[in-house]
Amino acid sequence: MQPEISPPAEPLCHDCVFGPLIGDGDVMRFVITNSMTIMLVMMLGLIIVGFAVRRSLSTVPGGLQNFMETLIETVDGVVQPALGKYATRLFPLMASFFIFILFANWFSLLPFVGTIGYIEEHGGHDVLIPWLRPATADMNMTLALALLAFLTIHVSGIVSHGPFGHLKALSQNIMLAPIFIIIELFVIVSLSFRLFGNLFAGEVLLGMASWILPIVGVGFYLLEVLFGLIQAIIFTMLTLSFTSVSIGTSEEHA
Repeated sequence: MQPEISPPAEPLCHDCVFGPLIGDGDVMRFVITNSMTIMLVMMLGLIIVGFAVRRSLSTVPGGLQNFMETLIETVDGVVQPALGKYATRLFPLMASFFIFILFANWFSLLPFVGTIGYIEEHGGHDVLIPWLRPATADMNMTLALALLAFLTIHVSGIVSHGPFGHLKALSQNIMLAPIFIIIELFVIVSLSFRLFGNLFAGEVLLGMASWILPIVGVGFYLLEVLFGLIQAIIFTMLTLSFTSVSIGTSEEHA
């Protein structure tokens, strides 16, 4: 069965309504997509792991605690020198970016993700619409992450320099302010499209390779494990770098 290749996430229920009545028989409609489903599963998994690690904290960490501590310490080692006195305030968000994106990417490699679903006819051909689809291969998810990163960058700058000071530092020249503001807006495009493009391409590549020659798909699968880590690092490092520039150098805020 040929896999479906579609940038938008597919809704799992076309005729279902989720939400309370708001008057005159109307309802608030929420569309549940296949990418939202795996995102919720992934977040639930992270919450369970977090509580499990917290309950079994030890001065001599075991496997799971050691793994999570390594992730946290790695992010902390990068955030502290970059953000100076703002590191403590922004560390939880930077760590959340890294851990969320990393596991969202890796969850896309689990069995049954993108391989089981229902059949629909598209363009005269029967295609498989998966019940589970990688969360970061959905443009809505990567755009939401990029918007949050954009707000973090500029709110940090405003807190550091004040509204007018941040605008002055951002524009450098009042005559060129509109151009610099437009350039800054492209940060949203850059962050969201880079993450989406890489993960969507990986989804398509794995689907086509597994469909044509499964043994080839194994090699691409191993590469996607590495690419998932790299994309989480790139997104977090870019957000961290832009935020550091926005608030000033670490020497200014040490």
